[in-house]
Amino acid sequence: MSITLALGAAMSGLTTAQQGLDSVSRNISNVNTKGYTRKIFVQESQVLSGTGVGVRAKALTRNVDESLMRDIRREAAMAGDYSVQTNYYSRIQDSFGTPADNSSIAHRISSLASQFETLGLDVSDITQASNTVHSAADVADQLNRMSQTIQDLRLEADRSIESNVQSVNDLLGRIDTLNNEIVRNQNTFQDTGDLEDQRDQALTDLAGYMDFSYFKRDSGEVILLTTSGSSLLDKNPVTLAHMAVTKTDAGLTYEGGNFNGITANGVDITSQIKGGSLAGYVNMRDTILTGMQSEIDQLSTQMKAELNAAHNRGTPYPELAQSFNGTRTFIDPANQTISLGAGDVKLVLYNADGTQAAQSSLKTELGGSSGTVNDVVDALNSFFSSYNGSAVTWASVDADGHVDIAIPSTETVGFAMRDEDAANGAADIAIAFDSNGDGFTDQSVKGFSNFFGLNDFYVNDSNNYLYDSTVVSKGWKASTTSGMEIGMTGNPSVATIAIGPQDSIQSIAAKINADPNLAAANITASVVNEGSGVRLRILQNDGKELNVAETTNAGVLNRIGVAPSASGNATDLEVRSDLFTNPALLSSGVLQRNADTGQYSLGSGDNSIANAMAKVFDTPTKFGETGALAGGTQTFSQYAASILSQSSSAASRMEGQSATQKTLIDSLTLKQGQISGVNLDEELTQLIIYQQAYSAAARVINTSTQLFDILNNIKT
Repeated sequence: MSITLALGAAMSGLTTAQQGLDSVSRNISNVNTKGYTRKIFVQESQVLSGTGVGVRAKALTRNVDESLMRDIRREAAMAGDYSVQTNYYSRIQDSFGTPADNSSIAHRISSLASQFETLGLDVSDITQASNTVHSAADVADQLNRMSQTIQDLRLEADRSIESNVQSVNDLLGRIDTLNNEIVRNQNTFQDTGDLEDQRDQALTDLAGYMDFSYFKRDSGEVILLTTSGSSLLDKNPVTLAHMAVTKTDAGLTYEGGNFNGITANGVDITSQIKGGSLAGYVNMRDTILTGMQSEIDQLSTQMKAELNAAHNRGTPYPELAQSFNGTRTFIDPANQTISLGAGDVKLVLYNADGTQAAQSSLKTELGGSSGTVNDVVDALNSFFSSYNGSAVTWASVDADGHVDIAIPSTETVGFAMRDEDAANGAADIAIAFDSNGDGFTDQSVKGFSNFFGLNDFYVNDSNNYLYDSTVVSKGWKASTTSGMEIGMTGNPSVATIAIGPQDSIQSIAAKINADPNLAAANITASVVNEGSGVRLRILQNDGKELNVAETTNAGVLNRIGVAPSASGNATDLEVRSDLFTNPALLSSGVLQRNADTGQYSLGSGDNSIANAMAKVFDTPTKFGETGALAGGTQTFSQYAASILSQSSSAASRMEGQSATQKTLIDSLTLKQGQISGVNLDEELTQLIIYQQAYSAAARVINTSTQLFDILNNIKT
């Protein structure tokens, strides 16, 4: 080998050693940098015309296991989802409590039952009556707070979706920028290792927000897709968008169009996101929290219905009952009709001493067993007028469509009703309600006063602007032909929707949304996922009273349970205001009939209604499938405990899954670190090797220089 070749080889060795030292320096300086992967310096012999002329450095390589990185990102997406749910469940637990907590809804319901039992021991004890009303108010307040918590969390989740979408857009933009830089460096034979590290970290960060799939092109750029195949990044990133709502309530859903979807360049991809924090927030907003709301709404609705049915059978005494404000709303009282079943309704005016002042029966005053709502009001006024001796209008339908009774305070009588069977025994009378006046029964209710809501214990300050079916199978289909008439306040018959055999919940909703008259009335329908099935939901979006009736006796709507929705009943449940201010108005007993005289009277010691209301809490009630709870028969306190137990179990399960997921990610990350991480001991070893190589190459150069000097001296 000539001196020149030796010098060239030494120079290449010196340069290569410098590059090796540079790679070691970069590795050591980034030992604590998140996402940095160890760069491996590779060198090879340089050969020219079959003769070795030194050494040269190849491109730095990243020590990365791509399969392991994919695993980490897949698990990170699951962890993001679990983390959101764990956080929300924890906060729900803080608000709901556990079945064992003294402040839980289950405990408060049990306490209310005890208050009614105590009241039954002495119905004249006004202090106990007040305690009972306040205990009932505590139950309502607890349900109100639980409902408000759920809706606040739904609103927060929706806002978090908006924030997460912006973070996703930022990361997609970052990955796109890195893609461009990597492609440019690769084309100009520059190092891309650090840029790829940054892109890998951005991909891992993105996985925490949403799940995705990706692949790398030969050019070096990464292409991102949703797991369903929609593009997220190809040449240019798509723009994700989501606008959070400013308010929500129990009846508003994503399926109903009340929440905005997550769109990619205008296309809704909400359903395609199955992992990451975005999936967690969507799941909480649209499934878990709405399910919990449905559960407490059903509890509120059933408890209200049973207590009201019992309370409506009785009357207060010795307080004179002179004012009744019905809670059922009638949108067309001139045509909406009721039919009375077997038996009758006794109408009684009673004196301050509880004795009868006047009596009649509804069928007598009505002149038959059926009539419109206005006819019923006229029948009541006929009875009142007979007592008064002149025409009076103490009964009326107010501007909101409620039947009201107001006996002037100058009168010294109170008003009471008693449902009877054919043998004059006290028994709820069956009321068949034709809500659109077409001759077909749309609803059956027991109890005259209960039907009109004249003496309710619990009330809701809201209209029936929402109708729901029960939860039915997603594959349900109608088996016969029928029709659905939809009306509302101011327009009792907006449109009639034809229902044909094989119509599904989805097709019925589509027909409603396609009807121009319903669209003009701002009435829409949606199919809401809940539990193992779906609900048909019909909404009057301006909050006006809605009426949905079947136009035949086919019973299609009854089979799927279309009725005023329970949604939101827990939000505004409250004890009737006059009961709260005057507990003496609590129903205590019922009208007693003297079989010998046929006269009716009230006794101050009658505790039958107080006992009946206490019994409501001991009597199992049938609950339908709602939220995450299957249908079944339970007492109210048991059902409340089931809600809390289900929430507590889900919180515990999610906490366990989140911890397991974290352990798995930590394990994968540790393994990835063992492969890709920087080991200082190894780097220091390499540092010594390159230092010695550099020193040796420098020695060769120095020796070659000396040889050249000798040659020069000889020549001179």
